[in-house]
Amino acid sequence: MQLTQTNMATGDASSGKADSFSMKLQELVAALGGNENIANITHCMTRLRFKLVDESKADKAKLEAIQGVKGVVLGQGQTQVIIGVDVEKWYLALSGASAAPEDAEIEQEKGKLFQNAMRVVAGIFGPVVPAIAGSGMLMGLLSGLIATNVISESSDTVFFFRSISLAVFFFLPMLVSFSAAKVFKVNEYIALAVAAAMMSPKLLEKATILSKAGNTPELNVFGVIPIELLNYGGAIVPAILAVWVLSKITPMVDKLVPASAKPVFTPLLAFTVTSTLVLSVVAPAGMWLSNGAGWVVSSLLEISPTLTGFVFGLTRPITIVFGIHHSMTPISLNNFALYGKDLLMPIMCLGNLGIAGATMAIWYKQRKYASKEQSSVTVSSGVTAILGITEPALFGVLTKYTKALFMASLATGIVGAISVTIDTHLTSYILSSVFSLPAYLASGTQNFIQAVLGVIGVFALSFAMTMMFVRIDNK
Repeated sequence: MQLTQTNMATGDASSGKADSFSMKLQELVAALGGNENIANITHCMTRLRFKLVDESKADKAKLEAIQGVKGVVLGQGQTQVIIGVDVEKWYLALSGASAAPEDAEIEQEKGKLFQNAMRVVAGIFGPVVPAIAGSGMLMGLLSGLIATNVISESSDTVFFFRSISLAVFFFLPMLVSFSAAKVFKVNEYIALAVAAAMMSPKLLEKATILSKAGNTPELNVFGVIPIELLNYGGAIVPAILAVWVLSKITPMVDKLVPASAKPVFTPLLAFTVTSTLVLSVVAPAGMWLSNGAGWVVSSLLEISPTLTGFVFGLTRPITIVFGIHHSMTPISLNNFALYGKDLLMPIMCLGNLGIAGATMAIWYKQRKYASKEQSSVTVSSGVTAILGITEPALFGVLTKYTKALFMASLATGIVGAISVTIDTHLTSYILSSVFSLPAYLASGTQNFIQAVLGVIGVFALSFAMTMMFVRIDNK
């Protein structure tokens, strides 16, 4: 692997540590089959996600042996390398490592629709999470300060910070479109332009005027193309579908335009055709799908909130292990957009505390049999899980004690069922950490108390069940 000086400097200011970090990167690339085998690199909060030309060349044992790698997950159309909180540093150093050509032939995973769908979801929402989590945390902090009478809700300060945090969620389609463009391999800025067209203030203004006049908010382009004027603020499904359509239209247009005219007419036609098609058909269909998905989740919660909470809670730790936990993100974001609240996101936090409880129980048992070094790694992993990063606990501890992982899942399922039944909910996206608890104050003190009791309860239950049913022998 040929690293630039910029890449090398990412490791540390001192040359010794930089050389050590460079060696780790070289080992990582080699274990993945070399530069030419890396087709694409993305990352989420804790994982590097590689799309390889030939996945059989990835050596899991060598990857796991690299210092700093917390675990490896193969499958779901990706090779996932768990790094933890330093993932951004690794990604920036590796982002230029891919030497596979853009049109490299990647083995198709026939019959693996679910895995490919999860790869797309993770690729789109993983990079977006920090932005929406940051704005969600700001909203939660404001709610906490207002609820405790530290600051007045009518103050300019609250108005300002609430406005900038809500803006992130309103313009979420633009964030999603940029991320989706990377996944669908199309120009990110044309994708942003299409998303901006969907949210045009002029179209929203026209819709308001027509509605006030008692007319249907609709335009007829060329007299034959009906454009329903909808508010796509916060709408993620239409944005994703729009970028997918753009990825199909762009190469078609590119083939028709002469080479000398491509710089001007390819983006012109791609933007115009895509925007028209999206606003007339695709985006309204996306809104219908969003509403349908919201109806399904809402119906499940109405039919049996307890069972729904149990199933989501039971599967939460397992989805993190397999790297498909981002599949819950669009569901929660859709619930926020449709109903102004979500009952499933609190289960994400419960899952982290359930994992932490089982990990701390393993640490307690390890003190008798394990080395001091091993037990110190376990306790630090447990503390990290409490703070919201679960991969060290999952891959460093619980995957070695699968019964403990089951206890964490079962505890999350039980407390998740109670959480949904008593309507513990959030009104904005947050990080799943104990530091996010003030966000529950947005819906009142009772909601906050329920959330606090939930995280304490799931930690205690997971800890107790692991202590009772998991045996650790002298190894």
